[in-house]
Amino acid sequence: MKIIILVENTTNRPGIEAEHGLSIYMETGGARILLDAGQKELFAHNAAALGVDLSQVDYAVLSHGHGDHSGGLPLFRSINPTAPVYMARQATRRSYVRRFGILHFNVGMPRAFASDAGIVGLDADRELSHGAWAVVGIQRQSPYLRSSSNLYMRKGLWFAQDDFAHELAFVVHEGDSAFVFSSCSHLGLHDIMGALAERGYLRPRTYVFAGMHLYVALKGTPESPAVLERFAADLLAFPGVTYYAGHCTGEVAFSYLKSQMGERLQPMSSGDVFMF
Repeated sequence: MKIIILVENTTNRPGIEAEHGLSIYMETGGARILLDAGQKELFAHNAAALGVDLSQVDYAVLSHGHGDHSGGLPLFRSINPTAPVYMARQATRRSYVRRFGILHFNVGMPRAFASDAGIVGLDADRELSHGAWAVVGIQRQSPYLRSSSNLYMRKGLWFAQDDFAHELAFVVHEGDSAFVFSSCSHLGLHDIMGALAERGYLRPRTYVFAGMHLYVALKGTPESPAVLERFAADLLAFPGVTYYAGHCTGEVAFSYLKSQMGERLQPMSSGDVFMF
C-alpha cells in the first residue's frame, strides 16, 4: 500500500505547497486511485512534483461534495478524460455554509462538473477495485460534535442543517490490515468508525487517514476540551487502530488529542509518503 498526500493544510517538504483542502493518491491491488482533488489546481502541481502521473489514475473517489475536495475535479477530468469518479449520489447537490446567522453561501462542487458523464453516484456500498470499498449511508449515532453545525443543505424553499448524506468513507483491505479514508468526517469519525466496525470493514490492524472536523472553519473555534476528551476516548475504544489526522482537524484539537492518544495519533501533511 502506497499513500501520497497531494494536498493538505500544512506542508513540511520544500517545493510542495499547502492549502485548505485535501487530496490523496494511493496505489493498492494494482489500482491507482485519487481521493479528492483539493480546491482547484494545487493537487496537480504537487502530483507532478511528487512524480504522480494523474493521467494514469484508474478511478477517482470524492469523499463529499464540498469545494475544498471537489474543486480540482474539472482539472482532473482534463488530465484524465476516462477515469470514473465515484461519489455518494447526493454529492452533486448544492451545499452551503451559514454566516452572520442568516446568509447561506454555496460551498459545493463546481456546477460545471456536477453533470460530468464520468460521475458514478452510489446508493449502497460498492467494491470499486479488488479490496477497495466505497461505504455510504453512514448515520450519526452519538452526535455530540458541533463543529459542522454551520453547514446546510436546501430543504424545500429554505435551508436545513446538512445531513451529510453526500459523505462516504473509502476502505482498502490488504492482508490483515485495513486503510480507512474519511476526508472530513462531518458525521463524526467515532460514528463512522462504529459503522465500519459494524459492517465488518475494520481489521486487526487499521490505519485511518482523516480530517476530523473539530473546529468551525470560518471562526477557527475548536471543540471544547471536554468534548475532545470524550472524542479521544471514543477513538481509542477501537483496538489496533492508528489515526493520521490533518485538514479540518485543527491544530488546537490535534494537540489536545495527541496528549490523550499518544502514538496512536500521527499528523499528515502535503507531500507525505506512506508505505505499508
